[in-house]
Amino acid sequence: MRYFLLTILLMAATLLEASAATTAGMEDEDKQTASGQQSDMAALIAKLPKISGYLQTGWNYSTAGEGTSSFQAKRLRLIADGTVTPKLAFRLQIEAFNGIPGSLTPNGQKNLQVMDAFATYTFNPAFKVRAGQYYLPLGYENYDISPATLETVDFSNIVYRMVCRNPYEYNFVDYGRDLGVMIMGDLFPSQEGFNHLSYDLSVSNGSLPMKDDPNKSKDIVAAITVRPIKFLNIKASHGWGEYTHTEVDEDGNEYRSLYNTMNRTILGAWYNDPDGIFARTEYGFLKGEDKMFDERGFYVIAGYNIQAKCGKFLPMVRYDRYEDKVLQTSVNNYDRILAGLTFQPFPNLKIQLNYQHGFYSDKAADAIGKDGYDQVQLMGLFKF
Repeated sequence: MRYFLLTILLMAATLLEASAATTAGMEDEDKQTASGQQSDMAALIAKLPKISGYLQTGWNYSTAGEGTSSFQAKRLRLIADGTVTPKLAFRLQIEAFNGIPGSLTPNGQKNLQVMDAFATYTFNPAFKVRAGQYYLPLGYENYDISPATLETVDFSNIVYRMVCRNPYEYNFVDYGRDLGVMIMGDLFPSQEGFNHLSYDLSVSNGSLPMKDDPNKSKDIVAAITVRPIKFLNIKASHGWGEYTHTEVDEDGNEYRSLYNTMNRTILGAWYNDPDGIFARTEYGFLKGEDKMFDERGFYVIAGYNIQAKCGKFLPMVRYDRYEDKVLQTSVNNYDRILAGLTFQPFPNLKIQLNYQHGFYSDKAADAIGKDGYDQVQLMGLFKF
């Protein structure tokens, strides 16, 4: 009897151990299945485009023209960045509430625009190819800076008047974008982590975004950026194009002139110590065939980056000047002084306060009936 009971106990212990082993195996299998599902989900999420963007909204007061005091939804950008292969990436950027004059709907509302839609193939850091609708490498503010990284609320007129006026038609707004192909690269890397030389060469339609070329010529934009030391770079960019223009003959009949030369050149220097002095300056000029237009602009901006426990501060001042040598009585002939403060309490939040005073040239003041204007902008920029 004793041996019989011992045998029964041994058999029970064996069965319990086997059951526990089976249960543990099933649990391990379930864990492996769950882990595999999580890995598959993580891999799927990693392949999806990265969605980001920002909203810039606030209040604007100005005495220019008849004057205005209004809350503004100045910009809303939605950006999708994705990877097709390890070397091939794409970007899609859409803007709503854009505030550029000339881009409004017929009833005066700000509209929706496709800003960027391009793919970039990186053979190596020294040679990349971009195709689609992209921002042209003219100057700093259009190419190296975005509204999300700009120190002030608005760009200088070098961007608004020189870069964003497409050769497709005089005074049309193109947001500094065009459809084409561009090669670019970074050369001579330094031990401090920056490249001593960068280049960009773009061949594009010279038409409006999302629109076919109305003539057979193409626009060419070339840019060279040199970085002799850390925090300092010097840039030269030039754009050549032929634009389509509507003219009127001696009998008052309109006709299309397809090939009219337009040249744009912008030179600049930029020093930016993230823990100290910030300064940038650019000079640009725009000239057309037979002196149809002849304009030049200049600005210098300086400030100091302050790192504090509550966030980052950037107090700054800017002086800019613009001159239209053909339309000398237009509001684009002015000198302007800006005083501003940008406060960034968090990486995804910026609060900007800008005050500007503009002085019209003598001829423009006589035609407008005002010597100048004042403007106050208080804007928040929210990134996600």
